[in-house]
Amino acid sequence: MKSRASELAVGIFVILTGIALFFLAMKVSGLMGTNLRDSYSMTASFDNVNGLKPRAKVTMSGVTIGRVTDITLDPVSRLATVRFDLDGKLTSFNKEQLKKVQANALEELRYSTEYSEAAPSKQKEMEKQLVANMNSITSIDEDAYIMVATNGLLGEKYLKVVPGGGLNYIKRGESIANTQGTMDLEDLISKFITGGAGKSSAKAAEENTSTESTEDAQTSFVE
Repeated sequence: MKSRASELAVGIFVILTGIALFFLAMKVSGLMGTNLRDSYSMTASFDNVNGLKPRAKVTMSGVTIGRVTDITLDPVSRLATVRFDLDGKLTSFNKEQLKKVQANALEELRYSTEYSEAAPSKQKEMEKQLVANMNSITSIDEDAYIMVATNGLLGEKYLKVVPGGGLNYIKRGESIANTQGTMDLEDLISKFITGGAGKSSAKAAEENTSTESTEDAQTSFVE
């Protein structure tokens, strides 16, 4: 009886361990929900997204802030359009931070020529409009760029947002304009070889030109 009970306990333990590992693998791979809070969608266009797949993570400063949801090809620009969902709690300002950002924006507005030339009533309208427009901004500034990065040397592809340090911020639902696509190893090798061949050809042409000039000068001198 004791051996049977111990075998049953071991079997239950193995089953529970297998279930836990299964859910852990699903969680790590991003196949089991995203747990994004107050999520919203944004887009970005790339010239090359080779290796990037839906459900790939989106990070900023090493923190996962979202997941890739869709990758399509724009038939007009022929660029890859990547749509991704971001965590609103991680990419938005709190009330105190938003007040500081709005104060900085208002100060910058008051130094503008359009504001200084406007009537007092118009200035108040401009201030109200600016504050209202900033209620839906994210913490991603307009100078930031997003790139297709690799997790390690041969790891999975993911999107990496690099802050730019600007004072103007992107609104929810807008696109990140500054992008950098995948850097393929084959392309780098090809560019290196092509560049080296081009330099060698140019150098050879210069040497031939200088040799011909020297020969012409010597012939003229002899004559």
